[in-house]
Amino acid sequence: MEYRIKQVPLKKAIPFNGLPSLFVPKIDATVIADIHIGYERELMEKGIFLLKNQEEELILRIEEIVSNVKSKRLIINGDLKHTFKKPTKKEIKSIEKFLLKVTAYYKEVIFTKGNHDTYVKGILRNYNIELLDYFSEKSVLILHGHKDYEELVKEHEMIIIGHEHPSILIKNEFGQTLKLISFIYFPTILGNILIVLPPFSLLASGTPINSYFIREKFLSPITKKYAIIEEGIPYVIYKNLGTIEFPKIKDLK
Repeated sequence: MEYRIKQVPLKKAIPFNGLPSLFVPKIDATVIADIHIGYERELMEKGIFLLKNQEEELILRIEEIVSNVKSKRLIINGDLKHTFKKPTKKEIKSIEKFLLKVTAYYKEVIFTKGNHDTYVKGILRNYNIELLDYFSEKSVLILHGHKDYEELVKEHEMIIIGHEHPSILIKNEFGQTLKLISFIYFPTILGNILIVLPPFSLLASGTPINSYFIREKFLSPITKKYAIIEEGIPYVIYKNLGTIEFPKIKDLK
């Protein structure tokens, strides 16, 4: 079947240079997803111990974003925490520290619920942040991506999700395979645009989308159902070089 391929002008949804965050000017918002605070706990349970947790690095990332773009809003697009279990006191403290920082930097913090976000409603309430299923404004729909909201997806010009943790596999000049997290801009069969965010977490591994092209392997029902996979354009975050546009996925096979 032939579809009309629509590409979003980058001025409408701007990937930050070298950072896993997106600026959407028409709603004056910076969008991040998949922070996964507390991921260290799962790694420790598997016998993997880190020299330090990601807490300070997450805050440094936020500070770098704020120093570059002064948006009114921050939209956290799901999976603030990692474990599905009730968070420990240490994890609650880390979440509160992060929320304290972002609410100081932004006039408004909006939170859309991800599949990992159990037991967070009370914590968010302490910072006057409402827990939403999705955010919609000016034909921009922002939702985590673990559920399909078919009618809403059809009604909006731009859909922004997380959940997939996309990355691209490439080989460097030494023949070594590198996995680099990436934004993916997909045209859809509906004629609108689907933007998949990279994980904001420093620890969440990316899912290499150019290592498979089977639609069912994608995590989000929105990607599976609507994205024209082969026409997706990756914007890869490469250390020391920033964010780089790569060829379409069909040319990375």
